[in-house]
Formats: sequence, C-alpha cells, structure tokens
Amino acid sequence: MTFSTLPTAVIFDMDGLMLDSEIIFKAAWQRAGSELGYSLSDALYGTLVGRSNKEVEVIFCQTYGDDFPVLRFRQLWGEFWHQQVQMTGVALKPGLLELLDFLEQHQIPKAVGTSSEWKEAELSLKVAGIFHRFETIVTVDQAGAGKPAPDIFLMALDRLGVAPQACLVFEDSNAGVKAAHTAGIPVVMVPDLQTPSAESKAIAARIFPSLHEAVALLQQAVEPNP
Repeated sequence: MTFSTLPTAVIFDMDGLMLDSEIIFKAAWQRAGSELGYSLSDALYGTLVGRSNKEVEVIFCQTYGDDFPVLRFRQLWGEFWHQQVQMTGVALKPGLLELLDFLEQHQIPKAVGTSSEWKEAELSLKVAGIFHRFETIVTVDQAGAGKPAPDIFLMALDRLGVAPQACLVFEDSNAGVKAAHTAGIPVVMVPDLQTPSAESKAIAARIFPSLHEAVALLQQAVEPNP
C-alpha cells in the first residue's frame, strides 16, 4: 500500500492497539491461574495475544492437561478483570485520540474488530470513553471465528460496505495481522506485548512504535511532500 490516498474506512483492533488493556487481562488470567494452582508465565501469555477466549482455553487444556478447570478459570478471571476495569478504568494508547480526530475530520468511517466478546468490548470501550466514536463494533461472538481467521474483519467490511483494498486495519498482534492479510486488507502493526513475527514483518504494510506515526502516515495523503 502506497498511502498516496486515504483509506475509505478503517478497522481498529481493541485490546493492546487502542486500549492499554492487555496488562489487565494478563494480571486477571495470572491471578486466576494462581488461585487454581497453575502458573501462567509472561512468555505463555505473549503467545495468546490476539486470540479469542475459546482458543485460549483450548491452549490451556493442551498446556496443562484436560483436567484444567476451564469453567472455574473463566469465572475467576472474569471477576478479576471486571473489578480492575471498574476500579481503575482503561487507559488509551498514545496517539489514538489524534488518529480518531483525523479520521473524523476527513469523514472516514471507523469500525472495531476484536477477538473479545461483546460484553467485554462494550464495557472496555465505554469505560475508555470511545464507544460512541465507531460506526460498528464486531466481536468474536458475532463473527464466529477468532483471529488469525479473517471472519471478524470480513464482517466489519460487510457492515462498512467497503472493498478490502480500500480499507485499512490497525493491529497489535501477529494473529490480527494475519487475519487482516487473509481478509485482503492492508494492515499497519503497532506492537504491544508481542514482538512482530517474521510473517508479520513480511505482510504488514508498516510497523510503527505507536499510533502517532500512523497519523503522520495518513497525513501524507492529505499534504504530500513537495
């Protein structure tokens, strides 16, 4: 993607990309695991970023054995997560508001495409104060399959009514980058807890340290260098 023109629409991942929330999930999962007698390392958590809760539970059973208490774990981490979100809120990632303002200034529709389920996404976005800024929000329980499958982004494209190549995705995870690429959508990666994989480096249109650089990139299409 040359970025010589602005995209027709933009799809944002949520956790780790717009919201500094991966650290909240990690703490909730590790606390729940600890109470049940399981140690969830930072390294293992790093491999789960961008995946749906159902996929994570499958991986836990593969890692810890079929007797891993999935239902109790789900209940515990959910309680811990809600407590933390309600108590401290969810911080926005640097450059996000500037990017949202830019897109709204240029009347570019925005969607959220997240591997979180609706109840988590709704609470997170409302607590963060940005729920109202998106034309549509697609969650994994609506789309059916989580990233790296393309289903979430394909549903977002359908709701936005735009062609894949006319759209742009912002992602922080390797699973999300692969999902966007499989959907045929150019993707910019802004890593959070996960280091870009060799595949992500090969297929991402750009990899930036923050969303500030994304604003500068899109600005080039409006004010090209002489």
